[in-house]
Amino acid sequence: MNTYLNFGEDDVIESDIDVTCIGAFDGIHRGHLELINKTKQISNNYQVVTFNEIPKIYFNNALKPLLDNEKRNNIFKELKPTNLIYLKFDEINKLSSSDFIKILSLNLKTKKIVVGKDFKFGKNRTGDINNIISFFGEENVILLTDYLIDNEKVSSTKIRNYLDSGNIEKANKFLGRKYELSGKVVKGLKMGSKLGIPTANLKLNYELYLPKYGVYGITCKLNNKSYEGILNIGITPTVTDRRKIKVEAHIFDFDKNIYGENLEVQINKFIREEIKFNSTVDLVKQINIDISTVKNK
Repeated sequence: MNTYLNFGEDDVIESDIDVTCIGAFDGIHRGHLELINKTKQISNNYQVVTFNEIPKIYFNNALKPLLDNEKRNNIFKELKPTNLIYLKFDEINKLSSSDFIKILSLNLKTKKIVVGKDFKFGKNRTGDINNIISFFGEENVILLTDYLIDNEKVSSTKIRNYLDSGNIEKANKFLGRKYELSGKVVKGLKMGSKLGIPTANLKLNYELYLPKYGVYGITCKLNNKSYEGILNIGITPTVTDRRKIKVEAHIFDFDKNIYGENLEVQINKFIREEIKFNSTVDLVKQINIDISTVKNK
């Protein structure tokens, strides 16, 4: 796979390809995978064209990605395109729709293209699939209609909405994989250890979209081994007055010192909302109930 980073209007790919697949690929959910699989059915000599920044996040800095760049790149790599091109969005976004199409044709050597029916491009999003069809010809443009699961259109917006409501199962179903956070284990207040339930406090490697505050059943990956546990996302109101968001995992039947280690966390199930308890005794009772809930799932 040839990877082109920050591809601009002066860049040109080296190899000829049969078909181009283009999209923002925010999260690379099952709808995106359907788009890419449709492309591969046409030819294995294909390329994925996307952006170095997700457009909707570029215009809304408060919105966070569903997937970090490293994981995003690895998923693309598994799909084995000939070329993976990340367009330099702040430059490409200033182009007219006709100039963008010229880049598709001349710089990216596109002859045939697979694209979602709602794809927009060019300055102020003035270009759409009608412009693409007009340039490349109807026979060379393959459109993907809405990809449905349980009669719902799969989209990154829907996935974020499910994360907001704690509906992890539906978010994972739309993604086609478990929603994942990862980070380095750092020292915290050690309140978990003092309460008899040690936790691994995570300094996240990437600022991703966080699910609803609460407790979750998880699968941890540490040094190529998997462990079950629970995860708390929130401000831990019972034990601290600070409103800093914390992500901390309690790994079942585990007592090793893992400070400085990288922990990958796959989120399986929402258990309950974060609650401020009257005492740490009540908190410990509830955490033990949470542990039993996950262990007896």
